[in-house]
Amino acid sequence: MIVRPMSPFGAEIIGVDLDDPGALDGGVAQALRDAWVEHGILLFRHALHSEDAHLRLSRVFGDPQPSVVKRINEASNPYLMKLEQRPLDSSSETFALFEVDGQRRAGWLGWHWDQAFTAEIVRGALLRMIRPAAQDGRTGFIDAAQAYERLHPDLQRRIEGLEVVYHFTGDQEANRFGFPSSLRVVEHNPKRDAALVRYRGDFPPVVHPLVITQRETGRRILKLSPMHAQRILGMSDADSDALLHELAEHLTDARFAYFHTWQADDAIVWDNWRTIHCATGVPFDVDRFGQRTTIVGDYKLGRYLDAAQAPQGERRRLDD
Repeated sequence: MIVRPMSPFGAEIIGVDLDDPGALDGGVAQALRDAWVEHGILLFRHALHSEDAHLRLSRVFGDPQPSVVKRINEASNPYLMKLEQRPLDSSSETFALFEVDGQRRAGWLGWHWDQAFTAEIVRGALLRMIRPAAQDGRTGFIDAAQAYERLHPDLQRRIEGLEVVYHFTGDQEANRFGFPSSLRVVEHNPKRDAALVRYRGDFPPVVHPLVITQRETGRRILKLSPMHAQRILGMSDADSDALLHELAEHLTDARFAYFHTWQADDAIVWDNWRTIHCATGVPFDVDRFGQRTTIVGDYKLGRYLDAAQAPQGERRRLDD
């Protein structure tokens, strides 16, 4: 197995036959986990050819779990999330057509870490591209550990101990921090709009620390998700907005991002506690289909803003 570092971060894994059920036995799985901790994202080119292989590789990094947003899980296997854009099809409950910097895109997603709107933060995710887009359709990744290291020491000290309130924001254009000012919706989908109202009610506001420590290395991480971020707890609105704008602009600097142009059977696994990601989307007439697993895990630092609003099972966990 060869681990080849990428720029500006991440690594490509070469020489592992993921179609072989025994290829991940022994020291290979541990070597992959070690590389994941070191590099944040791992790329496997043209390497993942089946759902079985996808699930085997996911389990190297942790147990798969269904997405909390159930409408995007595969009906035949809830552990696989379906990410599909069919040409000229606006019928999906998840569809919206955006305009960003003058270009129209379906499937556009701003910078975020997964499930920031929940109290438990999943460990990671593995995305496999089955039908890559013929045009655009890239996925971007940024290392929030590197972003923290780039902060001025005075700002590092200023944000120590601060917490951010998150609340589900399905409307991309409603996100205020680290999102392009040119973003607008050019075609609304009533089914999607109704679903977003339901999901906002399903996920009460939660709180997460602004800075965390990577357990394995002690590295500090700027733990900010521009998507779903509302305010800094205990700070005036004006001061909170100013600081979140400054931090989000710093974090989402595209000069430090890795953007992957997908080919068939490419796969990337990312550390959701350390990285943020985005999707550039595709033109409305372009086809794209991928599948994703979500890897279970929780860093035990999130909580509900109002513990009484936690779902019953979560409430019991908080009371333990």
